[in-house]
Amino acid sequence: MTTTNELPAGSVLRAPVAAEAVSANADAVLDLVAEEAADGDAKGRLSERAALALRRAGLFEMGFPARLGGMEVPLADQVAVVAKIARVDAGTAWNVAVLNATGFYAGRLGDEAYHELYPTRDMPTSGAFHPKGRAQVTEGGYLVTGRWDWGSGSYVAEHIIGGCLVFDGDEPVIGPNGKQLTLGLWLPREAVVHAHNWHTLGVRGSGSSSYSITEPVFVPERYSFDREALANPDADPLNKHVTLAFFGLTGVCVGVAQHALDLALTAVRRRLGPAGVADVTTRRVLGQACAEVDMLLAGITDIAKRTDEIVFTPGRVLTPTQEHRLIATNTMAAETLRRVLDLCLELYGSHYLFDDDPMQRVLRDAWSALAHVGAKRVHWGSLAEKVLHDPAGGPTLFGAAP
Repeated sequence: MTTTNELPAGSVLRAPVAAEAVSANADAVLDLVAEEAADGDAKGRLSERAALALRRAGLFEMGFPARLGGMEVPLADQVAVVAKIARVDAGTAWNVAVLNATGFYAGRLGDEAYHELYPTRDMPTSGAFHPKGRAQVTEGGYLVTGRWDWGSGSYVAEHIIGGCLVFDGDEPVIGPNGKQLTLGLWLPREAVVHAHNWHTLGVRGSGSSSYSITEPVFVPERYSFDREALANPDADPLNKHVTLAFFGLTGVCVGVAQHALDLALTAVRRRLGPAGVADVTTRRVLGQACAEVDMLLAGITDIAKRTDEIVFTPGRVLTPTQEHRLIATNTMAAETLRRVLDLCLELYGSHYLFDDDPMQRVLRDAWSALAHVGAKRVHWGSLAEKVLHDPAGGPTLFGAAP
């Protein structure tokens, strides 16, 4: 066990070698996350102190494959860690969720490129894929230009990835899925220019600034991976599907909902005084909020565990319906968060209007998280389309309960 000068007195970190250790480390940094949250909110990025503590805690390393010495933490445990952090500060949790894609990205590299880019696993990597840049085929690799939005964690990342459409001359290069090939490419760090445009309603600590490369820079072919690769039953468990990399973001909705409920419950208890008797309306609203949060956590955990059971079984991959259900799960988490916010504000009172009130930041963070593309209700329609054409669709999407 190690201590760090960045942590509050008495806090300790375990060597980040397994899911249990990272979960314990997440608990150990919660006080620090609380202390640094206002600074991250004001500056629009993680504070140096918070970023260093999270790195030493291994909170950005959960996705590395076991074959490369990584922890290969199951999705259920990744979501739980993100939710713990989000219960204190959503911006910090967003960094944890997004920068854990580092191991997913790294696991798609060949051995030579992996050892060049990742001499240690403590190399957090940010990636943005929209809008897509341009990768022009050239000898040995690509000439890359582009501007990428939503660069969460890019300020504190050692590496930055940009998603690019690939061209050979003026002709689009077609990938294995029959569409134009989209690559994730490790950009030369010194060539990346930040726009410093992350001035937002909430989740400010995510540091999701846009970044760009205006003059073509060379990226070796070995520093790339297929961003829209087909499912691969022979890949590392967490890399069988490219869509698994950001499922941890679902934990942000869980943690923010828990945070809102914590504040609402404290407000209700304060009003009750020694008698401790609430009126029937308050009891109903509070009870519903508690049940919503309970079911939110239970549902996401169950779906994550069922998914882990499949992808951690050699040779198995998710069906298209099961893969779309993961996307719809994030939408369902967002919908539950909307309901919980409404209930908690009814319980809390009007003081969240003031800038120094803790519920205001929770409210701002929630609405910013709900603006994410993964929270859009349209994903329910995509799931329905898969279910309608899947002979195994319906209530047994994941088979018998484990």
